[in-house]
Amino acid sequence: MATKKFINSVNNVVDETLSGLCSTYPQLNYYPPKKVILSSEWNNHNGKIAIISGGGSGHEPFAGGFVGRGMLTASIAGSVFAAPPANHILYALNCVCNHEGALVIVPNYTGDCLNFGLAIEKARQKGLKIVEIVIDDDCSIPLEKQGRAGKRGLVGILFVIKIVGALAEQGKSLEEIYNHAEIIAKNIATYGVALRPCSLPEHGPMFKMPEDEVEIGLGVHGEAGYDRIKMKSATEIVEIILENISKSLELMDYDSVIVLINNFGGVSQLEQGIVVHEVTTQLTKKNIKAMRVYSGVLMTSLDSAGVHVSILKLPKQYKDLYINCLDQKTDAPCWPGCSYSIPNVESKPDLLMKEECETIVSIGRKLNEHESALLKRCLENACNAIIEHRDKLNDLDRGCGDGDCGSTHSLLANGILSSLESLQVSYPATLLAELSKIAEECMGGTSGAVYSLLFTTGASALAEANDKDDWRKSWSRAWRCAIDSVMKYSKARPGDRTMLDALNPAWEIFNKCANNELTYEEAINLVAKSARNGCDATKKMNPNAGRASYVKQMEFLQDVDAGAFGVVIWIDAITKTLLNM
Repeated sequence: MATKKFINSVNNVVDETLSGLCSTYPQLNYYPPKKVILSSEWNNHNGKIAIISGGGSGHEPFAGGFVGRGMLTASIAGSVFAAPPANHILYALNCVCNHEGALVIVPNYTGDCLNFGLAIEKARQKGLKIVEIVIDDDCSIPLEKQGRAGKRGLVGILFVIKIVGALAEQGKSLEEIYNHAEIIAKNIATYGVALRPCSLPEHGPMFKMPEDEVEIGLGVHGEAGYDRIKMKSATEIVEIILENISKSLELMDYDSVIVLINNFGGVSQLEQGIVVHEVTTQLTKKNIKAMRVYSGVLMTSLDSAGVHVSILKLPKQYKDLYINCLDQKTDAPCWPGCSYSIPNVESKPDLLMKEECETIVSIGRKLNEHESALLKRCLENACNAIIEHRDKLNDLDRGCGDGDCGSTHSLLANGILSSLESLQVSYPATLLAELSKIAEECMGGTSGAVYSLLFTTGASALAEANDKDDWRKSWSRAWRCAIDSVMKYSKARPGDRTMLDALNPAWEIFNKCANNELTYEEAINLVAKSARNGCDATKKMNPNAGRASYVKQMEFLQDVDAGAFGVVIWIDAITKTLLNM
């Protein structure tokens, strides 16, 4: 089954994506007939050598995104996962190669080597001064198991392009630049891991892969990896990557390296950050100094979910030179380095701000021993009920939310239970203030803000009660203030398909008890029923507040609102506790 993609015609994908790139960065020059992108200064070298590279498409932003002063002078794109034709490469060489000459950087794939080689030979016949270097940084396949083609060229090619591009900008000779390119290439190792294969336009996945397995040792053309292992944690996967890279580069204590983490295209930025964290943390534990770390979507494999970790081991005699070249500014739009990539020379100020120490002061009226024990039991039972219904809440939240309502409610419940023995249950106003802090810190997001607001305003209302006030009136007033505060800041109203549709009718019943319209026992029996009825009514409501208000497909709105059901759970648990006291 073909994977859904934003394309018009398979025949036009390359031309249209390159056009899109140059529309985004209009100082790039695009020649569609040859799929060549030229830097803004391609015909005005000022005595500088030209740097050229390219390869198949499907690896965006490589190579067109790295065209610009300080990196490539020109790039050539082939069809998806196919080398560019020799005559397209020759066109680029004719455009940019002046009497100073050109360095051509070729990723080690047979098609690229053949077509670039043919174009270079034809260019030399015309008298152009050209040298080429083939980059083969893949370290995933043991030497004894490699074929005649050798190692693949992967994202480590960017180390070469950036450093030699900077040297070219400094006016270095072709011979000197080529010598450095060789040194850099010999000190790069790259290792890839993928969770999901890519799919070509109008085709399904390149190969089948079980959900509980990981492909290790991959290139960038959708091919299967060198091996397949069971799914592991990010820590364990990075350990495998660094073990292979360290072996290839013979890394030792106190070596200095440059790190580059490449996203295949389908990995979330959340996961990418975790991989970067793991790589830098583990290198530090190995006493290896990461002088610079670059991360981004750099050489993709269409929509594959995976990463390459590429490391450049810095030769001691050229360490400062190469770091300076990496730090040198480039106009290439997709290079991930910037001024923030450079560590501060001065020591950083202490960022651990001393958190304001809040002294918990007992405020408001105090409960007697029996009342305190009862309130504690209500709190405990409510939390346990929420945890018990975690999956149900998550299910209700899918489609019109992000499927985590039960998870976030459980975070609050667990946070309360873990602090239960230290909470000031004898002082309800203080207790609500404590619960507000737990909701804010443990729950997070919209739900955390709503519950924290409920507890905060409820606490303020209870704190104003005096010893002569009827407890039922005090609790009713606090409940009403809490609801009003949520309505004020969220703009939600009863009838909008939110938690208010369970919380408000439950308060109405309790308020009748506070006004002596119902006995205490009658009210407790009816509060839970009223909340449940209000929750059930949300099935037929159109959402007008919260994330669900953006969902207009009715198939996702057939059940009750998750937030309202959450209210039903804890109100039901509390009322049962009160009735059985």
